[in-house]
Amino acid sequence: MLEVINDFATNVKKQRKKLAMSQEELANKADVSIQTISSIENARHFPTYNKLIRLSNALQVHPAQLLIGNCEFRNTEDKELQFVLVQAFKDLTPKQREIALHLVRSISEINI
Repeated sequence: MLEVINDFATNVKKQRKKLAMSQEELANKADVSIQTISSIENARHFPTYNKLIRLSNALQVHPAQLLIGNCEFRNTEDKELQFVLVQAFKDLTPKQREIALHLVRSISEINI
């Protein structure tokens, strides 16, 4: 689970900095406390589904990009996939999310 939280923390901070946004600005846009943003970026907190959606909206990215990292959705088929992934992830427990992310990362490394 620690790897997932660390990757998420890195992705949030990277996107916030890319948008030249302070932690306070992100907190205001995502309707969370500055302490929450700090805890997320320091890998001490993993957000609930609702906070994840608010964070991704404030950071102008799809939630999957914060969870997985370098994924870009370019066409309609990809956008349908992103919807399915987000819906599937919202019903998972934190442990199930960790396993699912590990599986997706493992599959992406296979050259087929």
